[in-house]
Amino acid sequence: MTYVSRIHHARRRSQVPVHESPLSRLERHARTRALEVAVIEQRERNGHSEWASFTWNELYRRVIDGAAGMIEAGVNPGQVVVIRVPTGIRQVELELATRVAGAVPLLLPDHLDPAEVGRLLDEIQVRLVIVDHESRLPLLGRAALSEAQLFECDDRSWERLRGMGLERRKRQPDLLSYVDSVRTDARSSAVLGLPREKSQAWLFRPECSGMLADLRPDDVVLLTGEATDRFTTVARDAHLTAGCTMAWVESPGRLEAALAHVRPTHVLLDHRTAKVLEDLLAAGQVDGVAWHETPVEVLEAASAQVAEAKLKGKHKKLAAEIGALAPWWGGRLRMLVLDLRVNHTVSGMATALGVRIGRIAHHPAVRLDLSREHEVVVVPAAPKIEVSGVDLPRRGRAGAELDTAFSLA
Repeated sequence: MTYVSRIHHARRRSQVPVHESPLSRLERHARTRALEVAVIEQRERNGHSEWASFTWNELYRRVIDGAAGMIEAGVNPGQVVVIRVPTGIRQVELELATRVAGAVPLLLPDHLDPAEVGRLLDEIQVRLVIVDHESRLPLLGRAALSEAQLFECDDRSWERLRGMGLERRKRQPDLLSYVDSVRTDARSSAVLGLPREKSQAWLFRPECSGMLADLRPDDVVLLTGEATDRFTTVARDAHLTAGCTMAWVESPGRLEAALAHVRPTHVLLDHRTAKVLEDLLAAGQVDGVAWHETPVEVLEAASAQVAEAKLKGKHKKLAAEIGALAPWWGGRLRMLVLDLRVNHTVSGMATALGVRIGRIAHHPAVRLDLSREHEVVVVPAAPKIEVSGVDLPRRGRAGAELDTAFSLA
């Protein structure tokens, strides 16, 4: 083999496989980026905001235990898990655990009609419904869910589920590799409900092309938007592929604080945040002080200069002061992506600051028939451990096989 051919061979080996499973991707990041931060979120505790994060090794351990816990609770590869929890790390954990367990995460927007949700869920095999609070259940009130279990997921119950999973993995070390093998090349990414104005709602799996495929492990991504948004869904999958750091906030009001804390290299704004970006820039502060006395005039002047308009005097000076906005973005922004058409003001600001505008193209939503796409595979039972007695203490209701966090939906 020549020197050049060896280089090409090494490059081919270093590329991510096209059909690499979620488990394989997590294992790879846990090996190569174990102590690097995987996910970051802002939490409200006792009236105070605090930032929490997990490394790739921590995320990997929590996900594989959660996946094994779901299997212990009766989830089989090919079944569907409905997830309704707040945006943030817990959503990421549950979504990945569902995928590693071989099941399909299903996310339903709040603005879907409950009757439509009932019809959609009655057509598929939902095994588990995960909610953080009972207030998220009315959307599912018209669905039969006779074979589903309800998991009320708070911090304690999530810890207990992962504990169940750890014990299952001890008894059955090859559990997740077996599940991975029976789901080879099967799609596991999140499925969304799609409201449609003039006809029935669909289930679909969001896909896109564009800059998300170019994310690298050393990138730091700040993502905004709801979990059920197609933009955030494809971004989360790109994060899992790249192994980069991702901070995720839901509302536009949290963007400024996240920028200051995370100092991202890439900012991905959903359509809701993108719509109000100019207002956020106009009201933006750095260290508690407005970044400029007349921010709107600076933005307009910078945009005009980028468009090669002839500026004189005051306006030329204002255009030069756009650099004062760089610290608001965190100081190291390289790429800005908006899930919306980029107007001349934002485009001009980005060009003036040396920031690239990244673009993604959503593929048309294709109606998905989950009942036909996924074959359910029953996982072999774990070896039983012989014990000296039969009347062992058990948490939960008498005769219950699952932890008290589970109950029939």
